[in-house]
This record gives sequence, C-alpha cells and structure tokens, in this order.
Amino acid sequence: KNNSYRVVQTYMRIYKNILKDKDKKKIFKFIKEEVKDLGGSYPCLQTPNNIHLKSEMKPFVDSVQKYIKPHQIHKCWGVCSVGNIICWHNHPDCKYSFVYYLHNPTGDGTIFLESSEFYDVIKHTKGVENSLLKFDNLQKHSIPLTSKKIKRYTIAFDVI
Repeated sequence: KNNSYRVVQTYMRIYKNILKDKDKKKIFKFIKEEVKDLGGSYPCLQTPNNIHLKSEMKPFVDSVQKYIKPHQIHKCWGVCSVGNIICWHNHPDCKYSFVYYLHNPTGDGTIFLESSEFYDVIKHTKGVENSLLKFDNLQKHSIPLTSKKIKRYTIAFDVI
C-alpha cells in the first residue's frame, strides 16, 4: 500500500544569552510600545513585520547575526500573547524561522505539530528568556495554550 502520509520531524536549535541585559530592557520597552491589534488575520498583539528596520532594534539585529549567517532577516515582528489561542502556521517564503523569548515568565516555548496518517504529536519547547529558537520554516507551529494568562513578549523573524 502506498502511504502518502509521513511524520515530519522537527528541526530545532536553541541559542542562549543573546542580548546584554541593558539592551534586552530597552528592546522590551520598545516592543511593548509597538505591539498593536493588527486585525482578524493576526493572532495576538503584533508589530508590523519590518520592525528590524527600526533604529531601536539595532542591538537585537546585530546580536543575532552570528546565528543567521549566511542568511539575512527577511521579516521580523514583535508579539505579545497570553496563551489563549492556538494558531497552527508555517513560514513558506523563507529559509529558517526564529523566535526570540524577550519576556516569558512562564517559560513556555513554542509548540510544534508532527502529523502522521493516524495521529498528531505536539512537541513542546521551553522558552527561556533571552534565548533564540531556530527551526525549519515549513514546520507547523504555534504559541502554546496556557491557563496562566500572563503576557509574554517574543520577537519572531524569518531569514532568506
């Protein structure tokens, strides 16, 4: 029998201690001011996807360069979530995707969906503050659900 289903394995890598504390505090303040409700197709509060071009983001952009070479940032946006939705999605127009955990009191990371013909597996990651998660752009992922309803701030970006 020809089985058209396959389990997609999750590729991910975690980098720690991305920003100096002083820079992290400034960027956190900036992202908190910039996130807005962008409308129905955007879950949570978000910034436009060109936030990396703002001068306030220069310390962040400079700090992630060593993790993205030889690629460059294509899109970058800040997100404020409280864990009340799941929105499975991927990023087909890039090479890799990244999530930087800017302010994450619960430590909940990103969840990934691995599907087979018979079942779905949801893999949970940890979202340690000041860490950067790299993953395959086609991997279906979401912000995790949590009953804690505590604001978390992340910076997501795609590279080409």
